[in-house]
Amino acid sequence: MAFNPEQFQAIIDKLNAGLETISKFVTEIGPKVESAVNHWYIPDAVAQACVWVVDKIIKAVNWVIAKLVDIMMGSYAPAIVFYNSVTWQGEEIRGKASGVASSTQKFNLTAPKYWEGEGATAYTNAVFPQSAASAQVASSAGTVADCLAACGIAGFAFYAAVGIFLAQLIPALAASAAVVPTVVGIPAAGTVAAGEAALGPAVIGGAAVAVLAIITAESKTFSELTGESTDKSAFPNGGHWPVGTV
Repeated sequence: MAFNPEQFQAIIDKLNAGLETISKFVTEIGPKVESAVNHWYIPDAVAQACVWVVDKIIKAVNWVIAKLVDIMMGSYAPAIVFYNSVTWQGEEIRGKASGVASSTQKFNLTAPKYWEGEGATAYTNAVFPQSAASAQVASSAGTVADCLAACGIAGFAFYAAVGIFLAQLIPALAASAAVVPTVVGIPAAGTVAAGEAALGPAVIGGAAVAVLAIITAESKTFSELTGESTDKSAFPNGGHWPVGTV
């Protein structure tokens, strides 16, 4: 699965719109049902069943709303993380480091092609260690970029899963609201809507567990970065950048 910025923004827009829709539903459905069943010709048993079902819907949807509000606070994190991965992988960091690594290799040094003797040898010996150090920086930048990209894609998948759930919930709520004037249809339609809403903890919880699994797996990447940062093979003199003088 790849991270598509346009698709991700579309998902976030739909989630925001969906949150607004179900919030409006919760505000309006209670009074509508009470008004619909508050007639002399509606048997008490039917009225009580309607109110009971709607109460279940409201409680379940309120849980979804509360979770969505929390979730949407971090909705732009996946995009930010993804763009950071592009920066690390791009010209600004990995590109520059790999460029230095390439240009400072012995066979790529230009000066020794026109310069001979002890000075040329000293120059070559002073410069080429920069190549290994720069290559290690480029490697670490690639590792960081891969880690950030994986986290961004995990966030994309999480919000997509929540979006699919919401896309299924909203029609069920709309259907239950549509039968309010009929009264008799409220228990049946409401039960379906309540069932859809009740899936919220399972769906959102499952999506969260999937994200945590990926982030936990990235601990291996952090371990690798720690190893690279303490690897002094390309950084002599106590782990410092190789000095360009002899």
